[in-house]
Amino acid sequence: MADKMNFKVITPDKILINEDVDAIYSKAIDGDIGILPNHIDYMTALDIGVTTYEKDNTSENISIIGGILQINNNNVTILSDKAELGSEIDLARANAAKERAEARLKLEEVKDINHQRAQIALLRAIARISAASQSHK
Repeated sequence: MADKMNFKVITPDKILINEDVDAIYSKAIDGDIGILPNHIDYMTALDIGVTTYEKDNTSENISIIGGILQINNNNVTILSDKAELGSEIDLARANAAKERAEARLKLEEVKDINHQRAQIALLRAIARISAASQSHK
Protein backbone atom coordinates (compact mmCIF):
# COMPACT_ATOMS: atom_id res chain seq x y z
CA MET A 1 0.00 0.00 0.00
CA ALA A 2 1.23 3.45 -0.88
CA ASP A 3 1.86 5.95 1.88
CA LYS A 4 1.76 8.96 -0.47
CA MET A 5 -0.26 9.99 -3.50
CA ASN A 6 0.59 12.23 -6.41
CA PHE A 7 -1.32 15.53 -6.36
CA LYS A 8 -1.61 17.84 -9.37
CA VAL A 9 -3.48 21.11 -9.69
CA ILE A 10 -3.70 22.18 -13.30
CA THR A 11 -5.03 25.49 -14.64
CA PRO A 12 -5.09 26.68 -18.25
CA ASP A 13 -1.93 28.69 -17.50
CA LYS A 14 0.24 26.17 -15.65
CA ILE A 15 0.65 23.16 -13.43
CA LEU A 16 0.36 24.81 -10.02
CA ILE A 17 1.16 21.70 -7.94
CA ASN A 18 2.76 18.38 -8.83
CA GLU A 19 3.88 16.72 -5.60
CA ASP A 20 3.60 13.52 -3.60
CA VAL A 21 1.44 14.30 -0.57
CA ASP A 22 -0.02 12.62 2.52
CA ALA A 23 -3.59 14.00 2.51
CA ILE A 24 -5.89 16.36 0.59
CA TYR A 25 -9.01 18.16 1.80
CA SER A 26 -11.28 19.99 -0.63
CA LYS A 27 -14.79 21.37 -1.12
CA ALA A 28 -16.92 19.46 -3.60
CA ILE A 29 -20.26 20.86 -4.73
CA ASP A 30 -22.02 18.31 -2.52
CA GLY A 31 -19.82 18.68 0.58
CA ASP A 32 -16.31 18.48 1.92
CA ILE A 33 -14.03 15.62 0.92
CA GLY A 34 -10.90 14.18 2.52
CA ILE A 35 -8.52 12.03 0.51
CA LEU A 36 -5.84 9.72 1.88
CA PRO A 37 -3.56 7.34 -0.01
CA ASN A 38 -5.33 4.34 -1.54
CA HIS A 39 -8.65 6.17 -1.82
CA ILE A 40 -11.10 4.56 -4.23
CA ASP A 41 -11.22 5.97 -7.74
CA TYR A 42 -13.59 8.92 -7.71
CA MET A 43 -14.55 12.05 -9.63
CA THR A 44 -16.49 15.09 -8.47
CA ALA A 45 -17.14 18.72 -9.33
CA LEU A 46 -15.51 21.23 -7.00
CA ASP A 47 -17.13 24.31 -5.54
CA ILE A 48 -15.42 27.64 -4.97
CA GLY A 49 -13.35 27.16 -1.83
CA VAL A 50 -10.06 26.19 -0.25
CA THR A 51 -8.19 22.96 -0.92
CA THR A 52 -5.58 21.98 1.64
CA TYR A 53 -2.88 19.41 1.15
CA GLU A 54 -0.54 17.95 3.76
CA LYS A 55 2.99 16.84 3.09
CA ASP A 56 5.55 15.78 5.68
CA ASN A 57 3.69 17.41 8.61
CA THR A 58 3.20 20.74 6.82
CA SER A 59 0.14 22.01 5.01
CA GLU A 60 -0.50 24.40 2.14
CA ASN A 61 -3.77 26.03 1.13
CA ILE A 62 -4.96 26.66 -2.40
CA SER A 63 -7.84 28.88 -3.44
CA ILE A 64 -9.78 26.85 -6.02
CA ILE A 65 -12.43 28.58 -8.11
CA GLY A 66 -14.40 25.46 -9.00
CA GLY A 67 -13.32 22.68 -11.28
CA ILE A 68 -13.08 18.90 -11.38
CA LEU A 69 -11.29 16.58 -8.93
CA GLN A 70 -10.37 13.09 -10.09
CA ILE A 71 -8.78 10.27 -8.09
CA ASN A 72 -7.30 7.39 -10.05
CA ASN A 73 -4.81 4.86 -8.69
CA ASN A 74 -3.25 7.18 -6.05
CA ASN A 75 -3.15 10.09 -8.48
CA VAL A 76 -5.31 13.07 -7.53
CA THR A 77 -5.81 15.73 -10.18
CA ILE A 78 -7.69 19.00 -9.94
CA LEU A 79 -8.51 20.82 -13.17
CA SER A 80 -9.63 24.39 -12.49
CA ASP A 81 -9.93 27.60 -14.47
CA LYS A 82 -8.35 29.49 -11.56
CA ALA A 83 -6.28 28.31 -8.60
CA GLU A 84 -3.78 30.16 -6.41
CA LEU A 85 -1.46 29.12 -3.63
CA GLY A 86 -2.55 30.78 -0.40
CA SER A 87 1.01 31.92 0.25
CA GLU A 88 1.01 33.86 -3.05
CA ILE A 89 -2.33 35.65 -2.62
CA ASP A 90 -2.27 39.41 -2.04
CA LEU A 91 -4.50 39.60 1.04
CA ALA A 92 -5.13 43.36 0.74
CA ARG A 93 -6.27 42.93 -2.87
CA ALA A 94 -8.53 40.01 -1.92
CA ASN A 95 -10.10 42.05 0.89
CA ALA A 96 -10.72 44.94 -1.51
CA ALA A 97 -12.44 42.56 -3.96
CA LYS A 98 -14.62 41.25 -1.13
CA GLU A 99 -15.64 44.77 -0.15
CA ARG A 100 -16.52 45.64 -3.78
CA ALA A 101 -18.65 42.50 -4.13
CA GLU A 102 -20.44 43.20 -0.84
CA ALA A 103 -21.15 46.77 -1.94
CA ARG A 104 -22.61 45.53 -5.25
CA LEU A 105 -24.83 43.08 -3.40
CA LYS A 106 -26.20 45.87 -1.21
CA LEU A 107 -27.51 47.82 -4.19
CA GLU A 108 -31.27 47.44 -4.37
CA GLU A 109 -31.56 47.96 -8.13
CA VAL A 110 -29.13 45.24 -9.15
CA LYS A 111 -30.23 43.14 -12.12
CA ASP A 112 -30.39 39.39 -11.55
CA ILE A 113 -27.32 38.63 -13.65
CA ASN A 114 -25.29 41.32 -11.92
CA HIS A 115 -26.47 40.01 -8.56
CA GLN A 116 -25.29 36.50 -9.46
CA ARG A 117 -21.94 37.83 -10.67
CA ALA A 118 -21.53 39.78 -7.43
CA GLN A 119 -22.32 36.66 -5.38
CA ILE A 120 -19.73 34.63 -7.29
CA ALA A 121 -17.17 37.44 -6.91
CA LEU A 122 -17.85 37.47 -3.16
CA LEU A 123 -17.37 33.68 -2.89
CA ARG A 124 -14.13 33.91 -4.86
CA ALA A 125 -12.83 36.70 -2.63
CA ILE A 126 -13.76 34.78 0.52
CA ALA A 127 -11.96 31.66 -0.76
CA ARG A 128 -8.85 33.69 -1.58
CA ILE A 129 -8.90 35.42 1.82
CA SER A 130 -9.37 32.12 3.62
CA ALA A 131 -6.51 30.43 1.73
CA ALA A 132 -4.21 33.40 2.26
CA SER A 133 -5.10 33.87 5.93
CA GLN A 134 -4.44 30.22 6.74
CA SER A 135 -1.16 30.28 4.79
CA HIS A 136 0.21 33.46 6.37
CA LYS A 137 -0.11 32.21 9.96
